[in-house]
Amino acid sequence: MSFDIDLTKRMTSEKRTFDLRVRFRTTANRTVIYGPSGAGKSLTLQAIAGLQKPDAGHIAFDGDVLFDGGSKVDVPARRRRFGYLFQDYALFPKLTVRQNIAFGLSNGLGNPSARADAEPVQRWLRAFELVDVADQKPRDLSGGQRQRTALARALVNAPRALLLDEPFSALDPGLRQRMRGELDQLLRDVDLPMVMITHDPEDLARFGDEAFYLEEGQITQHTGNPMKTSARNHFDGTIESVREGAINDEIKLAITDGVHIVATVTRESRDELGLKVGAKAFALVKASSIILVTEASDVRLSARNQLVGTVSRVTRGAINIEVVLKVPGSAEVVAVITNDSATNLGLAAGSAATAIFKASSVVVGVRKG
Repeated sequence: MSFDIDLTKRMTSEKRTFDLRVRFRTTANRTVIYGPSGAGKSLTLQAIAGLQKPDAGHIAFDGDVLFDGGSKVDVPARRRRFGYLFQDYALFPKLTVRQNIAFGLSNGLGNPSARADAEPVQRWLRAFELVDVADQKPRDLSGGQRQRTALARALVNAPRALLLDEPFSALDPGLRQRMRGELDQLLRDVDLPMVMITHDPEDLARFGDEAFYLEEGQITQHTGNPMKTSARNHFDGTIESVREGAINDEIKLAITDGVHIVATVTRESRDELGLKVGAKAFALVKASSIILVTEASDVRLSARNQLVGTVSRVTRGAINIEVVLKVPGSAEVVAVITNDSATNLGLAAGSAATAIFKASSVVVGVRKG
């Protein structure tokens, strides 16, 4: 998969003239264009999608030329086969969830039937747990349900890539973090390349396999993988206990003396993987899934994993910071946080800190041999 972008676009109004000059190439599965409001992010994404025509340049995806100013190629948006998620979701207020999703299959000349039941529509209703609200209007949905409806509409026509315009900005802060996790898992499930634009460093840390910083219409920074946000911590250990739950089972791994990691798995996965007491196992945790705190707190946290240690290394990047925490024994924990977070925490080599992460963010398996 590759996007090859080289475009210019001038926008004029009574008060200002804005020149967009964007050039980049990426083969990453997750690409983030990051920058402040007014930098030209939405204009760039719209040009890739075919919703804005550049003045000059070219746009190609996997060698397929979608726009070329010199040879007068300009493939219409629908024929580019990209799924597009608008910042405000752009759901049709008078259509039901079912109809909104089905609109992605239509030619745009009329509204889908209220009984739209094409197999792709049914599939995404089930996949996004929208069956029970399929006949409701957008005004009756929660923020998360509206986002899932918009994503289902973007996916229903089997696109070859997803284009996401500030996908979490319309959500309240409490819901934003949960929906990041849901989108993260969705992208793994559908295995589609994605280009996201955002001004939020948390989006960058979570999704930026490759990142481009856009400022005043131009790419000013590029990181091939911003501080390894997609890399995972790898811990080897032995399963110390297995506790059955009503929905998921809890696996407790002994990593080193006094250090444990807790993971949750389904009963089916536990049996299929052979996760049982005494088994040699491993645990994987994304660096971007780890929260760091520097002071003990009396507040009770829902996160099951809280590893206390000492900062051994702080590596500063243009946008994010990688922090390595040494915990008892020989284990190390790698976390990726924003520059602002690191400044607020006062992190430096030798600082005491605690790494916190949820059991649901841990991938666990049995070591072979």
